[in-house]
Amino acid sequence: MVGYLDSSVLLRHILLGDTAIRHTLSCGCIVSSEILEIECRRVLHRYRMDGDLDDNGFIAARSRLDDILSGISLLVLSSAVKKRAMESFPVSVKTLDALHIASALVFLEARPEEKLLVFTFDTVMNRCVLALGFSAPFAREM
Repeated sequence: MVGYLDSSVLLRHILLGDTAIRHTLSCGCIVSSEILEIECRRVLHRYRMDGDLDDNGFIAARSRLDDILSGISLLVLSSAVKKRAMESFPVSVKTLDALHIASALVFLEARPEEKLLVFTFDTVMNRCVLALGFSAPFAREM
């Protein structure tokens, strides 16, 4: 079983200590788009600049991020992913969500035997992945 990790779950863990990430970490393989790292690092820098994280908090958060990222396979934003993200989805999604969902779809095209669980707290992304037939364990918790 493969877990697809969205930044909403990772950031809740890093910034708030939320333990829901344990469900993702229990998957044999964890993947995400390379934009996961970009999104998370941007949020950490923004929190630091806004004063929500002091220097020590920033260093600790960055360390937690690096620890989690070391166990994740980041999927490249390939031309196939970008092309799929430009196409339509069953519900209206924003650009970054489209890139995440397209990454999951392209991943499954290459590995159709895999079952993919999408871990996100984003309501719209959950709605879209459910409409596409993915399992979204956090959809019912929202």
